[in-house]
Amino acid sequence: MAQVIVFLALLFAILIAVFAVQNTTTVPVSFLIWGPANVAASVLVLISAALGAAAMLLFGISREVRLRWRHRSVAAQLRTAQARVTELEGAPSSTPTSSGAPLAAPSESSPPTTEPAHGSTSSP
Repeated sequence: MAQVIVFLALLFAILIAVFAVQNTTTVPVSFLIWGPANVAASVLVLISAALGAAAMLLFGISREVRLRWRHRSVAAQLRTAQARVTELEGAPSSTPTSSGAPLAAPSESSPPTTEPAHGSTSSP
C-alpha cells in the first residue's frame, strides 16, 4: 500500500511539473490584503500544491499523535487489567477447585460427643 501512495505522489509531482512548464503565462492575482500582482500560472499551481501538501502533513501528524496517545492509554489500561488478573489468580478463593468438585464446607451438625459437658454432673 505504501508503494502505491509513493507512486501516486510521484505521478502527481510529474503532472504538476509538466503543467508548470507548459503554463508560463502571467495572470493577475489578488488575495486578502495582497494587492493585484502578475504571477505566472505555474507558480500559483506550485504554491497551491505545496500548501495542500503542508496541510495534509499537518493533518497526518495530528492524527498520528492522537493515535499514539490513545495507544498509550489503552496500553496502560491493559497493564492495569493484567495486574488485576494476576492478583485475582494468586488469591485463595472459595470457588470450586480446578477439578470441578466443590470444596468441603464445614458441616452444621457435629458428631455427638461422649464426654459430659463442662460443669455438668454425671448421674450414678
